Amino acid sequence: MTITRKAMLLSFLSGFLSLGLEVIWIRLFSFYGITLPQIFSLTLALFLLGIACGSLIGKNLCQSGKGNISYIGYAFILSAFFDCLAITMIMYFPLEGMLGIFIVSIFFCALVRGIVFPIVHHLGAEQKKTGAAISNVYFANVLGCTISPILIGFYLLDIFTTQQTYLIIILITLITATFCVPTKLLKFAVYIFAVLVMMTTFILPEKVIHALAQKKDDNGQDLKLEKLIENKHGFIQVYLNSNNDELVFGSNVYDGMLNTNLNHSHNGIERAYLLPIIAPHAKNILVVGLSTASWTRVLTSMPELESMTVIELNPGYPQLAGMYPEMHKFLQDKRVNLITDDGRRWLNKNPDRKFDFILMNTTFHWRNYATNLLSKEFLELTKSHLNPNGFIYFNTTGSFDSYYTSKDVFPHVYSYVNMSLASLSPIPEITKEQVLQGLEKLKWEDENRVFDSSEALNKGVNNILNRPFISYKNIDFSKLRRNAEVITDSNMITEYKYGFFNQ
Repeated sequence: MTITRKAMLLSFLSGFLSLGLEVIWIRLFSFYGITLPQIFSLTLALFLLGIACGSLIGKNLCQSGKGNISYIGYAFILSAFFDCLAITMIMYFPLEGMLGIFIVSIFFCALVRGIVFPIVHHLGAEQKKTGAAISNVYFANVLGCTISPILIGFYLLDIFTTQQTYLIIILITLITATFCVPTKLLKFAVYIFAVLVMMTTFILPEKVIHALAQKKDDNGQDLKLEKLIENKHGFIQVYLNSNNDELVFGSNVYDGMLNTNLNHSHNGIERAYLLPIIAPHAKNILVVGLSTASWTRVLTSMPELESMTVIELNPGYPQLAGMYPEMHKFLQDKRVNLITDDGRRWLNKNPDRKFDFILMNTTFHWRNYATNLLSKEFLELTKSHLNPNGFIYFNTTGSFDSYYTSKDVFPHVYSYVNMSLASLSPIPEITKEQVLQGLEKLKWEDENRVFDSSEALNKGVNNILNRPFISYKNIDFSKLRRNAEVITDSNMITEYKYGFFNQ
């Protein structure tokens, strides 16, 4: 193989491994940073800064006459060492100081890998300094950078854990280094290093995400991590607290609780029970986002329900529901059609589908991509899928801009706890008799009533009525301390302008 072809191959591997590592760092840092949108830009900035500094070192090596394949091998060995050191620190460093560890690790891991590209470019153009030789080296690097995130993001992360994928990248780095280093003794040492990494990849239990997933309750007590589901879409964690409540987190952010008991409403399940009261005759409904399946399980008790379409992007949530007998009944309900897709994409692909109401127990408004479910454009899309008297009922998670946006799209808007109910027709004031009748009719699939005693029924009625159902004109926007604004796809104000750091 000629020097130019070797340079092209090494350029490809350099790009492939660097971008693969960046994908993993974004995934880990985003998990630690509770999927804040700023995490991606920070990771990218650190990685590019590291690459730039590494490239400067590589340039100086070339100018001093050390720009050869041997030094590429040394750079790959050093890269593998820093990668191993970084992942070890994350596994065992206290969570309180983890931000600094991430910043330093991302920068230095990128820096060492950045040394390689100037050297391979130097080698590729050394014998014949033509435009073709230079462009071929660049093309090989770009090709590696393109293939890597596709292969890792769409395939490998559905087969291996994040920790294993990270170690596989280190393993490929070491294998590449063995073909570059000059001495047999160093090759042997690298082989031993590679074997140790390979053994660690498949023997070491998952430690990285467990280290980053440590949680405490309101009393400062450690929450027990009961289950962890991981796939290319992200992570699902289930914790057990001191009250034996099972708390579900999606990518390290609270997602809900596995509970359908209105009289044990630690998860605000009364918000789901309101729906059979205000829409007792609903037959065809849409749920965007399955989450814990607690809310959808409640809706299956509606006596006149004929069809429930549930759109969930992450197949891990149905997997989670199947682990719990009560939620598993929801999956077996013949009226339920569970679809794995993005909710917005599915609505666009099915313009003729109409529903009596649409439910979204939306995630926190400051999270990455939250605008996709809160924007004016999305609400207009859902509006086109409603029957004449239909409504959309979604969790604002404290975003008053969401109520304001709802009113910009729908003629009638109401608030219940932190839910926005945006309707095409007015909804009368809720009475105690209406709540009583609505809850009394609810039955599970075995025909047993949801409320099996008058005591449980009356307690449930009080739990519903204790939370006021407020019309839009009575929503207290003074808590916002500014004028409310319409959320759009382009301004993304819940994520950036008024996001997590400006609440």
